[in-house]
Amino acid sequence: MGRGRSKGTVRPTRQITDPGREISRLRQELEEAQALLRQVELSRTEAGSLVLAKRLATLEEERQVARGLAVEATLARSKAEAELRQLRDAIDKASGWQGWLLRRAKRGLR
Repeated sequence: MGRGRSKGTVRPTRQITDPGREISRLRQELEEAQALLRQVELSRTEAGSLVLAKRLATLEEERQVARGLAVEATLARSKAEAELRQLRDAIDKASGWQGWLLRRAKRGLR
């Protein structure tokens, strides 16, 4: 009842009967492996191109959204400036003691 390592079976060595035949078989396997590598490389670059194209489309869409937001911000700013001008004109044209108080408060804000 030995608990030591079991002795493995001896693998039979493959004997090469015809070296020329073995060389041609190995060349064929090499060509197949190289073709497979080229195919993998090609599909990888196609996949990379797809990812790149999707990313560029996303960036273009984001650029258009940012441009739209910039236009909206410009319109909002010009609208706010117009309202500020109207308010200042209304303060300058206000009559009576309330107008005087508004003009005095306006000077204090500058």
